Amino acid sequence: MLYLLPEIYQMKRNIRSPRKDLDRLRLNLLQKQILNIFENVPFYREVFNKLKIAPKDFKTMNDLRELPIIMKEDIRNNGKKFLNEKMNLEKCFHSFTSGSTGQPFMSFFDKRCWMRKKYLSKLRARFACGMRPGERVAIFESEPAEKLEILNRHHFLRNLFLKVTYFSLFDDMEAMLKRLIAFKPQNAYGPQSYFFHLARKIKKTNQSLPFLKRIYTSSEYGQSHVTQFIRNILHVEVYDIYGSTEFKEVAWECEHHQGYHINEDDVLCEILNGNTPANPGEIGDIVLTDLRNLAMPLIRYRIQDRGRMLAESCLCGRTFSRMLPVVGRASEYIRLPDGEKISPFHFTTSIEKFKGLLQYQLIQKSETDILIKVILDENTGNETCMNIKKTIKNITRGRMQIHVRKTDKILPEENGKFKVVKNMIQKKHSP
Repeated sequence: MLYLLPEIYQMKRNIRSPRKDLDRLRLNLLQKQILNIFENVPFYREVFNKLKIAPKDFKTMNDLRELPIIMKEDIRNNGKKFLNEKMNLEKCFHSFTSGSTGQPFMSFFDKRCWMRKKYLSKLRARFACGMRPGERVAIFESEPAEKLEILNRHHFLRNLFLKVTYFSLFDDMEAMLKRLIAFKPQNAYGPQSYFFHLARKIKKTNQSLPFLKRIYTSSEYGQSHVTQFIRNILHVEVYDIYGSTEFKEVAWECEHHQGYHINEDDVLCEILNGNTPANPGEIGDIVLTDLRNLAMPLIRYRIQDRGRMLAESCLCGRTFSRMLPVVGRASEYIRLPDGEKISPFHFTTSIEKFKGLLQYQLIQKSETDILIKVILDENTGNETCMNIKKTIKNITRGRMQIHVRKTDKILPEENGKFKVVKNMIQKKHSP
């Protein structure tokens, strides 16, 4: 661990570095990564030879656009060509995607990169948001309780900077609450939907968690009204995090909650419309480039999420650029009977304004039917359901049958994560 101390010190400085120094660092990291992929990664070496370019040609950040955008299917189809041929994979760390897009695969990380992405970048962001060394953290994972108990007993970093205990998303909530109250964490980390149901349980049973100060949500598209409900009931601050299995933590909210600070000393983020850079504030496809991973470097990887860059500086004074992920994975677009596709963003921004709506899920059941499951505040009547139905009918221009169903609980997926929008007919069509 001692070899990481200089890196920890520099990482802390980076988030407030002058922009010119940060840009110089990013270009230096990019040029080193370009040399790495040319010398060690067969897929990119073939690309360089085909395009008749060399690492020395990359003199500015814009030169990155010379390289093609890659997709998940490129990695699956080319197998080992994306791996560093000079690196022993048995000494690397790996993560397996949940396969939410139907295309799961394994990502590999060299040891130094893994330590940085898995622990140091996260600690930097959490400490920036108020967490302090020695505090207790409850982490909620989509793993069986038996596996997490082993982790709780043997994880070598568990009590190094923080006192960490893992909880399973699949545990009975009554039993979990007893363990949580006994542990008394100041911080909790997990999916927004889980904390939503925890807050409802606390409200229903008139309990309280006075020790809990901060909640960090990840893995799901955050619904603003759900976040506010959690804040109001649990009396905590809520920070959302954007990341992926392939890149780990990409961006995070600070105390001002005005977009997500990108970990620019780890990853480059482009927002594209097709192959063209989107204008600041314009929604497009998120394309990421890893600056640190030497084992399986992904360059210009279209992650199948949507978002937009924010041009103005953050009030917190941190110099990392900011972006805002939006709901809108390509496979989740709603498809009208005539083939027209509508982004989920149009539905979610229209639905979330209605009074008393606590949580919802929009499901395209067939070519002509949309079901909206809603959880409403106990004091909310049928007017909200009628307004939601009318709004969705207007967005789909009357071409779909809209069904609104009140429920007491919306179940997560098998992996423990919650999907705001589900397209049940996506397998019948290409996005």
